[in-house]
Amino acid sequence: MQNRPTEDQIRTQFVTSLMEYFKIEEDINLRAHVADLVRTIHPSQYREFFRRLSLREMPYKNGFEKIALIAEEFETQALSPVDQEAQERAENLYRLMYDIRRDVSLKRDGEKSALERFEAIRFTSIKHANEEKPLLDETDINVVKVLTKRWIYDYVSLDRTLFEARVTHEYRNEILRREREKNEMLAAPLKAKLITSVKRA
Repeated sequence: MQNRPTEDQIRTQFVTSLMEYFKIEEDINLRAHVADLVRTIHPSQYREFFRRLSLREMPYKNGFEKIALIAEEFETQALSPVDQEAQERAENLYRLMYDIRRDVSLKRDGEKSALERFEAIRFTSIKHANEEKPLLDETDINVVKVLTKRWIYDYVSLDRTLFEARVTHEYRNEILRREREKNEMLAAPLKAKLITSVKRA
């Protein structure tokens, strides 16, 4: 009777197959890098992973970049609605703040530093041209308050990965708080009704 391969053996073979597919030389560090890129992919998804790789045309990407892109797709699909919203908001905030910081830094002003000008911007008023709706809503503004404008200014152009990790964490906290409050508001009339009926009893 043949022994069934373990999940670790299947994962090792998957990494080997990817390295052969992209003609990546066998090297302990390169193997570890490929394994790290696909660490969140479940063995049940390996066939679909290869199917997407073979269907996708990415002529300007190397093997590592292609693996990372497909892996990211699977990760995004596996995210909870809260995590997905937090990630999207963090990415949007990064792009917006990066552009604002760059614009502020390019302007010459003898009286105020770039940081002071950045801190003076009212984020509640930022809008797209010809649009009434502000770009940042209450959830965004609450996260900005927690982070502080100074922290955003310092980190937005320093380290994108660190910026997005911290900001995603704060967004997740804020979204969960927002959802809790929403549920409490919905439950309030029912709670009041129950208290009234208990008093009458």
